[in-house]
Amino acid sequence: MENDSGFLSVMFDNIRENIVVVDAESYEILHANRSFVESFGLPLEGSRKKRCYEVTHRNDRPCHESGEECPVRQAADTGRACKCKHVHKDAAGGSRTYRLAAYPIRESDGRILRVVEISEDISEEVMLQDEIRKKSVFLADILKNSPDGIIGNDTKGNIFLFNEGAERIFGYKAAEAIGKIRAYSLYPPGGAREVKEFIYAEGFGGRGRLEDFETKIVTNTGMPVPIRLSCALLHEGDREIGTIGFFHDISGRLALQNHLAESEKKYRTLFETASDAIFSIDGNGLILMANRAAKEIFEYPGHEIVGLDIRRLLGSGQEGTWEVLARYASRSEAGKYVESTAVSRSGKKIPFHISVSESAGGGKSLYTVIMRDVSQIKAYEEDLQVLANTDSLTRLFNRRQLYPIMEREFDRAARKKIPFSVLLIDIDHFKKLNDAHGHAGGDLLLAGFADKMRLALRRMDSAFRFGGEEFVILLPETASREAMIPAERFRQLIADSRFPMPPDGAPVSITVSVGIAGYRDGDTIDDVIRHADLAMYAAKNGGRNQVVDYDHLAEPETP
Repeated sequence: MENDSGFLSVMFDNIRENIVVVDAESYEILHANRSFVESFGLPLEGSRKKRCYEVTHRNDRPCHESGEECPVRQAADTGRACKCKHVHKDAAGGSRTYRLAAYPIRESDGRILRVVEISEDISEEVMLQDEIRKKSVFLADILKNSPDGIIGNDTKGNIFLFNEGAERIFGYKAAEAIGKIRAYSLYPPGGAREVKEFIYAEGFGGRGRLEDFETKIVTNTGMPVPIRLSCALLHEGDREIGTIGFFHDISGRLALQNHLAESEKKYRTLFETASDAIFSIDGNGLILMANRAAKEIFEYPGHEIVGLDIRRLLGSGQEGTWEVLARYASRSEAGKYVESTAVSRSGKKIPFHISVSESAGGGKSLYTVIMRDVSQIKAYEEDLQVLANTDSLTRLFNRRQLYPIMEREFDRAARKKIPFSVLLIDIDHFKKLNDAHGHAGGDLLLAGFADKMRLALRRMDSAFRFGGEEFVILLPETASREAMIPAERFRQLIADSRFPMPPDGAPVSITVSVGIAGYRDGDTIDDVIRHADLAMYAAKNGGRNQVVDYDHLAEPETP
């Protein structure tokens, strides 16, 4: 038996994979082969009695307790072999990827007390796979994002590759071109034959290649387009199997060459008549050129804005904004912008949508900055926010805003013991007035009532339309006994007021019933509103046109 054990030990030590025998309960290493101890920088005796996760992961907890799959645990629990991948720490402190296989060892009584774990270093394989993946992604990105049309065809002219650039140039979708049309049909008559002759000649890049060959293609609508073509024959071994071509649309360049003066004039007109502020900025952030809109928006007449540092326009407190925008320009997508603010010469702060693009001129970075004044948009957004938070008829806060605003007062009352009170106000006999004068009259009355309420409030107070003819006034820093004074003053103001009614503007008088409730320790928002409501109904039941404090109600609230 000892000979067998020695034989197995020698055999394991000569296997290049790491082999370790682990106690299924304690995870202690019972035996490890030479490859294992060398991989993790341990002397053979030093590996015994150490736990496997201490050696392989430099960790103080088992793998499954650290959120990682534990093959030893799974093999011991299931009685079956378990496979997975782990990243282990090697002898030098680096990381290596291993493919693990754990095999349970059964005792004669069926128990599993030990597990054999075999690990194979697959770091190189993983790196190779990752490199292949990166290259595949890189090539796919080239095909997808290349502005040039890339077309591949076999020796018979059948198209098997047609990228998005080709779609833009030729007008065909890839599905319309691949396997359905021949490459020669993309050229005007005789054009494909000319390309074929030159690709086998020596004068345009060598036999089997064409470089920067200018010719024409035909779009799906029959329109000729000048292009610059670079292509090469494809081979499989010594056998020619097709052609790959790169088509660059040079119609823009030719148009620029042919109509340079006209284009310059159009550019200048566009530049100067654009409503957006447009700048040309050098690599140091200095303004090289600015259009008329930029000068008007930033209040710099003539050429005074030229030579200024763009950071000056962005204003104090935004010293690093230009650097952020410049970095953003190198990777931003077309149509993307950044929201920021800038400051005019007079100090006016203006919100902008800013888009920045980078180009190179004479080996130096140049930036084109387009700044769109969005003051009106921001104002419109603020108006929408106001509409969402206010009642459209009375222009007071709506009921939705009552709870968030009261929450702040509750917080102050709970933390700093600062009191507050609520007035719940109901217009007496409003239904009769509404029936007598119609909805138009009722709406006119509610709007006029809200105007009176605004006049009566302090700056710190908040008024809400609670619903129908009911209103709430929040009085910060006001105890309920103190709230009686503004409540009574408002009641009297309404009683003394006259409100014109349609159709002839005849004035009517109204009264209100007011309930007061102050915050008391332990109250919720609903408690305060409910107490004010009870006080208001007490005022109504008491004859209307009066103010009642909940604290003064004769009968306590029934729980």
